[in-house]
Amino acid sequence: MFPAPEGSYDELPDDVLVLAAPDGRVIEVRDGEVVGRTAVGREVLDIHEEISRRHAQFVRSEGAWFVIDLNSSNGTFLEGERIRAGEKTLIRDGQQVMISPVFQAFIKTGAGERKEEAVPHRQEEAGNVHDDRKTLVILFADLKGSVDFFQEKGTVVARNWILNLYRMLSSVIDAHRGTHVKNIGDAILAVFDDPHAAVRAAVKMQADLNAHNRGTDEAEHYYMRIGMNIGTVIFISEHLYGEIRDDDTVRCRFIGHEQLKGVKERIGIYEIIGDALPCSGKEEEGAL
Repeated sequence: MFPAPEGSYDELPDDVLVLAAPDGRVIEVRDGEVVGRTAVGREVLDIHEEISRRHAQFVRSEGAWFVIDLNSSNGTFLEGERIRAGEKTLIRDGQQVMISPVFQAFIKTGAGERKEEAVPHRQEEAGNVHDDRKTLVILFADLKGSVDFFQEKGTVVARNWILNLYRMLSSVIDAHRGTHVKNIGDAILAVFDDPHAAVRAAVKMQADLNAHNRGTDEAEHYYMRIGMNIGTVIFISEHLYGEIRDDDTVRCRFIGHEQLKGVKERIGIYEIIGDALPCSGKEEEGAL
């Protein structure tokens, strides 16, 4: 978390929102305006090629502010979590927003306290919201060796290295109709409706990273560990909860049972071994 910028915004009109970066850069946004490299804030954002020309829209409705990601290439993040493209997401005074991972700012409004009273927090409302249950594939991709890279190369170089990885993996997720839920340090969490699309995405990620590694110095190589499972999850305030169960058919090989932390029974583990090979092994074919 970076430090919040100093300054008072109490006198802002209700229809104005400010994106205030710690380095003093400020973008003033009015109700309905779009932020991006060729839109509002272009004098600040134009230097960042990772930001889309029309990246995100900010709208005010019923006394509250919302942000809508306009299918940007590298996403819009609220409090470190990537929001769903095309959907209105509630934002609050003082929250951290990232227009792609490269421009970070705090949301400032002129009536933060009043909005806090008028609009309940989404997690506070969770108990009154009907659970949105859905069967999905959860994909978790974790980068090996990032701590050593940060220590050796320094924060600035390592940050750019990680951002490049985010871009590579996000493009694969989008191409396979998945949703990039959020980044967790040097890892990515994504969900897919179709298990076959999830498997193809995982295979493509490793193929792209291998191609990248062949064309770069050893020090800049990426080595990812990717795991997936399928089951019924519950969406609550854009977080995922659920009991995972085996289901569906993928191209894989059974490699044994493992005891996972927090799970009573030993879990069957499968390795994806290629696009054209069926599942094989002692367990029944067809489980992730």
